[in-house]
Amino acid sequence: MRRLSLLLVIALLLVPNSLAQDTESVVEVSTISLVAQFDLGIEALAVSPNGEDVLLVGVVGFAHYISATDPTIEVELYSDEGEDLNDVDWHPQGLTALIVGDDGTLVRYTREDHSITHVPGSTANLMGSQLNTVTWDSSGNWAYLGGDDGLIMRFREDGNGIAEYIPLNGSKSSDVLDLSCHHQMHSICVMTTESDGIAIIDQQHEIHWLVGSEGVRWAGVICPHPARERCYAAGQGQSVGVVEINSNRPSDSFVVVKHVNIGAEFTDVHARDDGHVLLQTAPFGWIDWDITGGNDELGLAYPWLDNADVDDVAMRGESLVGGWADTGETGYAVTSYGRVVYYYPPEGTISENIVSALAPMLVIIAVPGVVLGLLYIASPKLQKKYLEWSKARRAAKRGKK
Repeated sequence: MRRLSLLLVIALLLVPNSLAQDTESVVEVSTISLVAQFDLGIEALAVSPNGEDVLLVGVVGFAHYISATDPTIEVELYSDEGEDLNDVDWHPQGLTALIVGDDGTLVRYTREDHSITHVPGSTANLMGSQLNTVTWDSSGNWAYLGGDDGLIMRFREDGNGIAEYIPLNGSKSSDVLDLSCHHQMHSICVMTTESDGIAIIDQQHEIHWLVGSEGVRWAGVICPHPARERCYAAGQGQSVGVVEINSNRPSDSFVVVKHVNIGAEFTDVHARDDGHVLLQTAPFGWIDWDITGGNDELGLAYPWLDNADVDDVAMRGESLVGGWADTGETGYAVTSYGRVVYYYPPEGTISENIVSALAPMLVIIAVPGVVLGLLYIASPKLQKKYLEWSKARRAAKRGKK
């Protein structure tokens, strides 16, 4: 206990005590369009694999299509659903998408005719379940469905339209909030929860819980870059979970938790370019995460858009649902209200704007999470895993030179 107390004091001394209120936003935002003139209650969006199409879903069966390259092009969809729709994910081939919602709702969107139809067997197998998230594995053979009370299930249909719904073993009791599959790593996926932490789902559909991630509400996760064995989770307490995947032995995967010292909470995460992801915040804003920044190469946070710098008062009070990059420097996002916004650098390039923001960025340095830091210091097993991973990474780099 005395050792733990001493470690806690040391860890707290390492946490920056400055605040981020004076940081300079790197981008500006403007409204491109409003899907409607009233609050639509949009819950989620998904961008197609080819980056051309976006599906929006929300409360009381709301579903809508917009073009990713020109969001003013849109199609109103008819889901014939009275239940709230909570998440959507495209099949890897990009021709269809699955949508999940309350009371076991599972429907399919078809790109060719913009139709939405019920998935066979969903009523019998899912009725009464609150489904929060859906994702396809990289092969497109299985979709994972996550919901309240630890529900996690895999689903597929054969060529005859016969559906299989199979619960996964090893789940826990808190709500499953998000799922993301790595699209180059043999169908390995990552799951986040309300309080049980982060878990890996391996190729055999086995669940492996990551030590040090429990006790945090992990709102979103993404595995954005095919060439990197790494995923990123956004959680409460300004937490960023850097998930290192061991593709050969998924049970040896681990997570390093970092904290960003800002006056906002993370609500989700999406890709910006090959070297960055954007962490959505509430209130409305973003933090840019350089995925190889820092001495440990696990990432550093930079200012992207501070809520105080949003000129539109109405936009400032809305919640971000998700977004997608247009280029490395520009992109789009959608709010729960149904506002489509465009972000862009006011002048110069993003890299130049980040340089101008580096002085105040001393107060937004990402630091190792206190709890995980203590576990790491006190755990020879975690130390050994990290050192083995670090040595292998350096050796791989030397081999490429």
